[in-house]
Amino acid sequence: MRDVGVVMPVYNQDPNYLREACLSILQQTYQDFHFVIVIDGADQPTRKVINELLTNDERVTIIDKEKNEGVCKALNAGFQYLFTLEEVQYLTWVSSDNIYYPHFVEVLRDHMMSSPYNVGLVFSSFRHISPDGIPKQTEKDLENFRVFQNKKKEELLDVCFIGVSFMYKKKYAIQIDGYHFVPVEDYEYWLRLTEICDISYVPQELMDYRENAPTSISYDLHTNLLKHRWWRDRFNLARQLARKRLNIPFETSILFPIEQTSEQTITKLEEMLDQTYHCYQFIILDSTHQFQNTLHALNIHDPRIVIIPTENLETELKMQIYSVTTPYVMMINENPFPNSIYALETLVKTLKNINSPLMSSYFENHLLQLRNNDAIHQLKCNELYPTPIRKRLYQRD
Repeated sequence: MRDVGVVMPVYNQDPNYLREACLSILQQTYQDFHFVIVIDGADQPTRKVINELLTNDERVTIIDKEKNEGVCKALNAGFQYLFTLEEVQYLTWVSSDNIYYPHFVEVLRDHMMSSPYNVGLVFSSFRHISPDGIPKQTEKDLENFRVFQNKKKEELLDVCFIGVSFMYKKKYAIQIDGYHFVPVEDYEYWLRLTEICDISYVPQELMDYRENAPTSISYDLHTNLLKHRWWRDRFNLARQLARKRLNIPFETSILFPIEQTSEQTITKLEEMLDQTYHCYQFIILDSTHQFQNTLHALNIHDPRIVIIPTENLETELKMQIYSVTTPYVMMINENPFPNSIYALETLVKTLKNINSPLMSSYFENHLLQLRNNDAIHQLKCNELYPTPIRKRLYQRD
């Protein structure tokens, strides 16, 4: 009984990458699988490889879409076909430029079958390689990466640790609405899937992930600023939608008063939006009355941003400090933020570890120093605010 379904969406791919990827699936130790290739409007060199390798294999089904419609529609087409096959119980999808180890399917399937009944997603470690196939991690790096991935599903909202080596149960997949959240389709899918099932981790490398290959979508997202902003906005929108489904409110309010739109203003904005810590509402107090247009021109549409036009920054800032309802409040200006994407996350963790009786004396000095990767950030309370307000800039009562 072929109880595993594997989908590979294929657009215009380097023939050598595609050949390696396909062969790595065909040569799996566990052979009872359906391999669905979805040709998403691919070019002739790509089609040639598929025809040469796959047309005579009974395990392979080819869905040929003449028009390129993107990875989400390709994936959904493949999985919709697998949903019709009663014998298929476990699903995964693979990329056309990665290399899957011979035991990839077998190990994930066996781990799924030996896991508790409510586990619907299993995932493993994987190795990063260069576009030329050269390993990019030492053994120590791999060990650290395994530790990084070994997290509870509740932590998925904070960091996408599941990665590119996974398998999940069809019975859970048919309960949610497929893939649709480009370019973070996997992450957004995991967020919805893990709301109805548990996860389990395999601390073993089962594949090679070809990092920043020229033909990959992720390459553009890392090298093109506009596409990076698009990716970041979608990533944070996926998180916000998940928070709403789970009734998780914002934890922090960040107040950013601006008097002009300068290069430093945009730099500070980008630094904050790139932080790993995400559970905050970004309240921009805009005395220019033009910042909404600026964000639109920059293609920044982060769902956490709220713009409040104001004629008097000092008055509006006082009102916002008193009116926010989050446990933590932070005021920033255009001064440089620590050059670490983990700085805000570390700051919030620091505040959580300080018990309430110590808060008053701790902040009476008007200074909090955050040391993170040798960077020191000083958050100073403006002297025009009385002591009770100064304290509330950091943690509300």
